[in-house]
Amino acid sequence: MKTGLISSALVLFVLISGCVNRSSYNIVLKNSGGSEINDAHVSYGDFTSVGGILSSGIEATHLHPDAPIPAHATVQWRTADGVLHKQDVDVKSKLPPHFSGDIYFVIDSTNNVTVVPEAMPRL
Repeated sequence: MKTGLISSALVLFVLISGCVNRSSYNIVLKNSGGSEINDAHVSYGDFTSVGGILSSGIEATHLHPDAPIPAHATVQWRTADGVLHKQDVDVKSKLPPHFSGDIYFVIDSTNNVTVVPEAMPRL
């Protein structure tokens, strides 16, 4: 009986420990323009997101970055004509307090980036 209780407590501890260290947000890089973009990513501090090649309408998601939500981030991508674009954007000021959910970095056809929060539903 004691062994089962200790095993259950250990499993619960491991689950809680894993959740505590995970961030409560995701980074989503979306191409809302009409052409494919390449070398796309979001970076801040020591963090750089996944991204790469994004066709029109496609998004890439980086789950649970191991970094706090930044005040500012840099979005970088290369358009089909080979031109490298880079835009610094405000992040934290665009989010409600205690945000938990997806932070969209939307690159449009005019090569402008918009930060759009999509909160996770509260259970």
